[in-house]
Amino acid sequence: MDEFRPRLSSEVLLVRWGRAAAVLVFLVAALDWVGWATGIQALTRVYPTWPPMVPWTALWLAALAVASLVQSGSPSPARVWAGVGLAAVVGVLAGVVLAEYATARSFGLDQMWFGEAVRTSQSSWPGRPSPLAAALVLFLSAAVALTRLDRRWTRVVWPVCIVGGAVISFVSVVAYLSGATALVDVTRSTGLAFPTAFASLLLVLAASLTRPDRPPLAWLLAQPDWGALVRLYGVATGFVLLVTLSRVTFLALGWSENVAFAFSLLAGTAAATVAGFRLRHQEQSVLIEKEKLSRERADAEMRYRILAENAVDVVIHFRRAEVVWASPSIEAALGVTAQRWIGSDFNASVHPEDLDTVVTSLHKIAPGESLLKRFRIRAADGNYHWADGHAKPYIDAEGNADGLILALRIVDDQVEAEQRLEWLARFDALTGLANRAEVIGRLESALEQTPAPGSHLGVLFCDVDHFKIINDTFGHAVGDVVLRTLGCRIRESVREGDTVGRTGGDEILILLPGVHSLDETTRIAEEIRSNVAEPIHESGQTITVTLSIGAALAASGETASTIMARADAAMYGAKARRGAVISIP
Repeated sequence: MDEFRPRLSSEVLLVRWGRAAAVLVFLVAALDWVGWATGIQALTRVYPTWPPMVPWTALWLAALAVASLVQSGSPSPARVWAGVGLAAVVGVLAGVVLAEYATARSFGLDQMWFGEAVRTSQSSWPGRPSPLAAALVLFLSAAVALTRLDRRWTRVVWPVCIVGGAVISFVSVVAYLSGATALVDVTRSTGLAFPTAFASLLLVLAASLTRPDRPPLAWLLAQPDWGALVRLYGVATGFVLLVTLSRVTFLALGWSENVAFAFSLLAGTAAATVAGFRLRHQEQSVLIEKEKLSRERADAEMRYRILAENAVDVVIHFRRAEVVWASPSIEAALGVTAQRWIGSDFNASVHPEDLDTVVTSLHKIAPGESLLKRFRIRAADGNYHWADGHAKPYIDAEGNADGLILALRIVDDQVEAEQRLEWLARFDALTGLANRAEVIGRLESALEQTPAPGSHLGVLFCDVDHFKIINDTFGHAVGDVVLRTLGCRIRESVREGDTVGRTGGDEILILLPGVHSLDETTRIAEEIRSNVAEPIHESGQTITVTLSIGAALAASGETASTIMARADAAMYGAKARRGAVISIP
């Protein structure tokens, strides 16, 4: 049944056909009763020399048609048991008739309906179904009763009943149409009637279509070429029926037996030839279409393989972090072959600092959405590379979500360039010190914070003494070396957490958070002056540099411009004294 469930529309169509067949059975039975009630023999026996379908047989078939209908589709338990009960009653009655024949007795049920009419039409056992008809109904009642009962033994019994009923019905129909009525023990007044055989064949069809998950229909539908098999069986069955129907038609026109048989064979052969030609044409069209699709698929796969092997991006398909497939481009990007990635844990390759963010983000991706995330991923050499990951749900050919598909692009150069630009936006390219905007921003942020009791924010404003003379004497290249050296020496002289920034030219601003007094600020400034005063050797020259430093402590509520102006004023006071530290409280 699992193989058949994907064809949901086909299953609904089969159920409708099954119901239509059951309705036709009920219609044949109803017409038989009308025939008995009105005396129209064509409704009970079809052909004058054939036996009629007795009312009991019509009643049984009608009851089995109803039992099949109530069990079609998705029936409730009550409908199932109603169908089982009705079919069981029919089976018991058919068994009673067989018992009557076996014991040569009558239980008095033969002529409950249309007694006079059946006595006129039948010379022996008027009103009683023939033994073959009772046996056929017994097969059919068992099949209908077991339609919805799923037991181990029903897997064998149900197909046997279906096949048995189909064989008896089909052979009977062919026997009537071909004139071989001896096969069904037919006389004018007794035997299996043609309407009974025809209605029974429809009932077999209705029961089979009610449970297409059971053999033999399940076996047929499970075949890859089940459509071709159905057409083949249809042509074979249609040939037999067409030959027999043509024979009956020609005989009715007054033709002799031999001529009717010859022309019926010609008609059947011609029809089979035309049908075979059309089916062959359809099969060739299907094969040509399949071949075309196969070539297109092969071309698409080749194009995809070329793209996958030459793509810059890495494509990874994974389920619950397990890598299912990786594009060949992964080897060039990360130094690991695609085969080694398959089956591995994707999360194990993500940088530990990025893992939680990546996992959380991937879990939030909903169908139809995508995610762009930058994270670090480990290469074969153990180093991590920055990658931009574009992830979205992977949808297979049937439209089902099957994990995630992730496109990775290594962006180390881009990240390095972005980091460089960010650094240049905050730091001075020559000295590596914080630039004017960065140091003033940090000063403003520090002024907004409330200092701990007994601590203050110290500010030092430094200026290189006679720096213009150094540039004019030794050149700007040497001047740049002097500024870089001063920047390194000042950074080495301050505490961890202090900020050293170049505000422009040879001016340097130093922030000293957490100092306890102006004297402490002055001591730090003197240490800076002492370290900076060490000679600088560059290009065979020895240069001694001094700083003029102004020191100040930030007052509560003071702005950055105010504290900088006070420190700047102190620095100029120091410069006027030819290099010193001037402190302004």
